[in-house]
Amino acid sequence: MIKRFFLLLFCIIYLGLNIYATPTIKVAHPKDYYPYSAVDESGESVGILIDWWNLWAQKAGVDIVFVGDTRENCVQKIIAGEADILAGFYYNEKRSQQLDFADYIMRTKTVLFLKKGNEPKNNSNFAFPIYVVDNPSLMTNIESQVASIQVNGEETYESLAEKVKAKRIEAFIYDLPNPISKFKSVDAAEGYYEYRILKYDKLRPAVKKGNREMLDLIIKGSTKINDAELVELAEKWPVFKKDRIRLQMVLLFLSLIVLMALIFAYVLQHQKKKRKVVTKMVDGTDWQIIIEKGENDFIEFKSSMRWDYREEKPNKALEQVIVKTISAFLNTKGGMLFIGVDDDGNTLGLENDYNTLKKKNQDGFLLALTGLINQNLGKPVHTFVTSNIISINDKDVCIVSVERSNTPVFIGKNGKEEFYIRASASSQPMSMREAFDYIKTHWSEN
Repeated sequence: MIKRFFLLLFCIIYLGLNIYATPTIKVAHPKDYYPYSAVDESGESVGILIDWWNLWAQKAGVDIVFVGDTRENCVQKIIAGEADILAGFYYNEKRSQQLDFADYIMRTKTVLFLKKGNEPKNNSNFAFPIYVVDNPSLMTNIESQVASIQVNGEETYESLAEKVKAKRIEAFIYDLPNPISKFKSVDAAEGYYEYRILKYDKLRPAVKKGNREMLDLIIKGSTKINDAELVELAEKWPVFKKDRIRLQMVLLFLSLIVLMALIFAYVLQHQKKKRKVVTKMVDGTDWQIIIEKGENDFIEFKSSMRWDYREEKPNKALEQVIVKTISAFLNTKGGMLFIGVDDDGNTLGLENDYNTLKKKNQDGFLLALTGLINQNLGKPVHTFVTSNIISINDKDVCIVSVERSNTPVFIGKNGKEEFYIRASASSQPMSMREAFDYIKTHWSEN
């Protein structure tokens, strides 16, 4: 009898410990990808991505362990179920068949550096090899952009860095962080200069195809990370340095935000209205200051409505990205969508979009945008959406000003409906169950 009692007690304790134990997540990362992720001499995982995932784990309420390996082995570990999350990876169509990607953690730019004194007249005039850390997809991208060159693959970052430090090579390519706000990337290595930016991209978390539960957990943790924490994280790494030129502009912008917040709080207190961010066009607004601040939960940049800058041709699929962004603003707290501005705040304008339309001017663009909204979101949402085309840096930019909708807004697509909200400076999809819970709380006062 006593033995049975202790056996039962042991089982209860064992089950209790397992039920309430904090889950442990395995995060795989490239072991030689400075400054993003690496394994130091003591075997510890270090890097910007590692710091981000440690912060994420605190917010998500989970324990994590890091698994460092080669890029390809990291992918295979995810597919085989030996790890749960791939710390940071570039999206491509081939990998999307095996992996699901979450929204990006950080932006990067792939830069071609040349030794000072080398000044090719054109992209085909390279009489010397270009060195890059061995990465087949990157090499393919390089060869498609820079004609008639020899690309030498280095096995490790350390071996490339050693050659660069000793100035033994004429050219090399590497991915640099592409920060915003008060930070900028460090200068080129001594003796070299930035010849050309080959591409902009984003490092994204990835999970095994179909692992929706893990994707939801990533979103849960990332939405709790605020800008101040990201700035604190960035300040730890020498690859970022403060941009003193922009500091006064940033402080001015923050002061305006504080003033607007105080006015907004006053209105809420005296009118007792539900919380809502109203985004309207205001005469005299310095749009460049807003653009310099970068994307956030209320600001989004899109290079175009339908012109694909990578393929250099119209791409109707890009229109759905515009629709998702507008619907996410409608379902959250409102915001502003800048069309004609890229992720880095560069003003590209709308000329390429104009040329894809029957009516190749501002009126034609606004008509096409209105039709896009009508078709995907419905005409009633125009109550909360205002579109204007203004000139920024002598180029046309469309600013779509969106207020919070008084009812949930779904996207009708191929007979199905999708629901998006704004979180972590991006448009996040929600499952039907998540959307149901969100709608119950977000519109509970209606």
